[in-house]
Amino acid sequence: MTEPAASTSRAGKAARNETRKAFATTANALSIAILITIWLQPMLSGRTVGLTGPIAIGVFVALQGVAHYVLRRVEG
Repeated sequence: MTEPAASTSRAGKAARNETRKAFATTANALSIAILITIWLQPMLSGRTVGLTGPIAIGVFVALQGVAHYVLRRVEG
């Protein structure tokens, strides 16, 4: 006897959701780490940030966008 297809697809959907959530969490953590390391820490220590400030903010926004895009694809 085989299991019903509904339980298999439900398990597959849950696995996809967990993978997407893990990817979004990683993107979020990387964006925050990059923002703090490249922009905030040098700025607070008194060093000039220069062009790395806008680059860090751009990377932060891009990675946040990726995280939100992935989370919107999580199946209900």
